[in-house]
Amino acid sequence: MISTRRQRGATLMVTLVMLMILTLFAVTAFNLSGVNLKIVRNYQDQKSIEGVVQQAIEQIMSTVTIFTAPAATDVCVNGTGGGCTGGYLVHIDKPTCNYLTPASGYTKKVGELTPEDTNWQVRASYTDAFSKANVVIVQGVAVRLLAGNCPSS
Repeated sequence: MISTRRQRGATLMVTLVMLMILTLFAVTAFNLSGVNLKIVRNYQDQKSIEGVVQQAIEQIMSTVTIFTAPAATDVCVNGTGGGCTGGYLVHIDKPTCNYLTPASGYTKKVGELTPEDTNWQVRASYTDAFSKANVVIVQGVAVRLLAGNCPSS
């Protein structure tokens, strides 16, 4: 039979080791959850800004001016005033005309302008000042315009 004097403290040491291991597990789990929250937040910021840039492209494409007189411009999304207060100021580069084809179903008469099917590339970008998320979207669009509006021709 083993004396009880030799067993004193063994239970305390095992308990302390187990408590230390459980504490390390808890701290690790806490740190991992913080990292996961940061990842999710960054992903949400990125997707939100992608939606804003896409909305700016839709706004600019809803007017034919960007294609008849192509120039770089800034579009205010969800903001007010000249400085785009409370919104996003998205930069749209000068659209480039990739190619054109004569519009089908029209006969060209002397002295008349005939329509052409043009294909444009529109590039929009935005960088968020707070999260530093950067989004660049390049979108192609086909537009039927009167002849002479595609600078590449």
